[in-house]
Amino acid sequence: MKNTISFLFLILIASCDNVYTVDAPWDTASIPVVFSIISPNAPVQVYLNKTYNSAEVVEKNPYPEATVFICGPDSNWNELTRLKEDTCVFVDATHTFTVEKGKTYSLKIELKNKTVHSQTTLPTVPGKIEEVTCTYKPEVENTSYSISINNKWVKVIGFPINLKCKLPTDKYYGYDLTAFANSDIRLIPVIDNKYSTLDFACPLDSSAFTLRLHTLDPNYKRYLLEGEIIEMEDFGGNPILAIIQKFGGVLPQFSNIENGVGLFSCYVTDSIRVNIINYPQQN
Repeated sequence: MKNTISFLFLILIASCDNVYTVDAPWDTASIPVVFSIISPNAPVQVYLNKTYNSAEVVEKNPYPEATVFICGPDSNWNELTRLKEDTCVFVDATHTFTVEKGKTYSLKIELKNKTVHSQTTLPTVPGKIEEVTCTYKPEVENTSYSISINNKWVKVIGFPINLKCKLPTDKYYGYDLTAFANSDIRLIPVIDNKYSTLDFACPLDSSAFTLRLHTLDPNYKRYLLEGEIIEMEDFGGNPILAIIQKFGGVLPQFSNIENGVGLFSCYVTDSIRVNIINYPQQN
């Protein structure tokens, strides 16, 4: 992953043979880039970098002076620790900071000449899975493929799955459905509290799995809707590491970071154990 983010405006003039590329207006001043996605039972992590300026030297750690804080409703600021000396990642090293449903959390990053900040509120009532059916689909040509699960390539096949759930009344929340590590984060269309697909990826050697329904706060939903998001390995485990590894360098069309760009957001999860119907007996 490149630690730099470059931005260009491509201007197409009416004449097809005239194409001009000009520097973005903010090229003269670097902007802090911040990503942090919090959730109950997931480690608190914050990624801090900056936009690329062609006049500056690229640095592994562009803000060595940065101090990063997070707080909950009690307004008690907890300072996070830089993961390593030359890294852009800050963590809750003591694992003492608690993230709870329904509460509002604030992020503050103090730099030499500015303070970057943002706020997010976890859903009080997450979407809840009420009923799931997943039916074994015999393997036929062109239906099986491989995905990376826990850093190993595993053969999977798309199985039909039907989900019935109970969603919160807030229509601005977004939803995602995952079962295994290294899943893409994508909004799923839940209509009348139901969702179904004919191609839910399941490992061929698994007769059961844990299905997770993630309720995303409105900021997270808008970020997904308004721009392409990277794949996030292990949704509930280490989203910031995934951002560092896979962020493509495109300025997000949506940002809720004051004095910078990026995303400070949250999600909550409901899960259920699913047994695959008609799974064949293994020899």
